Amino acid sequence: MNTDQPTPVTDDNVDTILVEAGTILKQKREELGLSKKQVADRLRLRLTLIEQIESNQFEADQVATFTRGYLRSYAKIVGIDEAVVLAALDERMGTQPQEQTMKSFSRKTNREKHDSRIMALTWGILAVIVAISSVWWWQNQQKDVVEIAVEEQPAVVAPAPGVSMQSVTEAENALTAEEQAPQVDELEPATDELATSTIENSAEAANDAGDTTTDSEAKVEDEATATESANETTTPVAVNANLMQMNFSDDCWVQVKDAAGKTLTSGIKKAGQTLEVEGKKPYKVILGAPENVSITLASEPVDLSGYTAGKVARFTLP
Repeated sequence: MNTDQPTPVTDDNVDTILVEAGTILKQKREELGLSKKQVADRLRLRLTLIEQIESNQFEADQVATFTRGYLRSYAKIVGIDEAVVLAALDERMGTQPQEQTMKSFSRKTNREKHDSRIMALTWGILAVIVAISSVWWWQNQQKDVVEIAVEEQPAVVAPAPGVSMQSVTEAENALTAEEQAPQVDELEPATDELATSTIENSAEAANDAGDTTTDSEAKVEDEATATESANETTTPVAVNANLMQMNFSDDCWVQVKDAAGKTLTSGIKKAGQTLEVEGKKPYKVILGAPENVSITLASEPVDLSGYTAGKVARFTLP
């Protein structure tokens, strides 16, 4: 009888007989009739690693990490309490059990989880950037729309307290009339002096020549008639080629600039109001409601029939 045969391990004497962990697992595997290859396949480990475990070839630096995990898995397959196997391992290596976190056998799963978190964070950052860009673009669009609306819509200009736009227009018309009146008044005295001088000369000629013929008297009468006609005839006022007049049948916003870029008028004009402007031509005109305005330039009417009612009209005169 061979006395070197290993003593079978049972649940009753496992705590008293010092048997190495690999030997315990090997005996149990043989009892179950399992091959090393079958155990390696079920544990998804290399066959050489199973052989090292059963031969008790453990490295000290691996005991606390991989080896303990392998032994636990092996013990579960063959149906042995893992505490018994680990106790035998600690007894052989002279180490105490330590609570250490085992590394996962599925590193690929952990890597995929890590990558998915990075991707989620990346997409979140991109979403924030897109949202900020969208808000910035929308604010700029709204700003441009407001600026265009302010430019095309009539600007309300409040008149000075106690002074109406109609009063201002009437004062301008009165001033223009006063500037033109002295020209007519200056012509009338000159005409009167001419008539008086002619009559006096005619009277002296009649006194010197008492026997003036009928033809001379007729000539004097013709001259007197011509003089009276000159008194009654008023010299026509020259047309101002730069004068533009606007008559408003209803409320309308208007802006007029001359060739130098000077704003001659800007604001809302009321129904029945008349506006006269004068500057350097050509004039740049903007009308908020062209159907409510009639324009004359140098006393010549301007045709506005080509502009759509209710829409802003922009044009240059002449």
